[in-house]
Amino acid sequence: MRIVMDDAGDVPPALIQQHRIIVLPVNVMFGTEEYLTGRNIDHGSFYEKVKEVGDHNFPKTSQPTPYQFVEAYQAAIAAGETEFLTVTVSEKLSGTYASAVAASKELDGQATFHLFDSQAGSAAQGFMAVAAARLAEQGAGAEAILDRLRQMRQDMVVAFLINSLEYAVKGGRVSALRSTMASLLNIKPVMQLKDGLIVEAGKVRTYNKALDYIVDFVTSRVSDRPARVAFIHARDPEGMAALRQKARPHLNVTEEWLVDMAIAVAINLGPGALGIIAVPE
Repeated sequence: MRIVMDDAGDVPPALIQQHRIIVLPVNVMFGTEEYLTGRNIDHGSFYEKVKEVGDHNFPKTSQPTPYQFVEAYQAAIAAGETEFLTVTVSEKLSGTYASAVAASKELDGQATFHLFDSQAGSAAQGFMAVAAARLAEQGAGAEAILDRLRQMRQDMVVAFLINSLEYAVKGGRVSALRSTMASLLNIKPVMQLKDGLIVEAGKVRTYNKALDYIVDFVTSRVSDRPARVAFIHARDPEGMAALRQKARPHLNVTEEWLVDMAIAVAINLGPGALGIIAVPE
């Protein structure tokens, strides 16, 4: 069984290579300029470009198309693969799941396809893809793997700070009125993933209090259970290090990822966003 995911999820490159995970790029547009994440735009070039964006070329994303999924599946089928399990970004945030469904229907009879909506993105989606790959390598069948992924999806805890609301407003994640009020009051919104959607977890007045809120939010839900933990950031490694320093003593970490979050996620959260993703064992 081969594991497939889209590039709104985050997995360390070494693990992608080790587990032979197929990663579908996300389409990124700056006005009329189009790019594919992981192919002809990387984190460095993305953040260089966002320094000079305006309303005319503000970055946007679109999901991998059914054709892109068909191409990826067909290449693997030609190499001998007969079964695929695809873990996508939240269906409520993207049309990626629908693209994967359309591709699997087009290739019906050529291979066996299993599709899973992570109801997440970034490292939460990535943890699921890696868990699926590890279980497949151990000989687990599709139903056993999907059962484990459903449990991970139910138990995952995701909390993050949006440092600048401009990207979230233009990406449709929060209203312009809420952004204006938050700026006037110097409020730092802390967000969470709930049922596949980005919703507010709380709001505080200062950056340091926001970090404390994230730590309290995650640790109160994970407690001392062993957990896979990712510290994520959008071009703010110093902020991530500060958050990690606050959180690490309170978490029972079995696997840790430090993640410069996927471009497709950073476009919607904006530079300076950071947070914690925890998936209990």
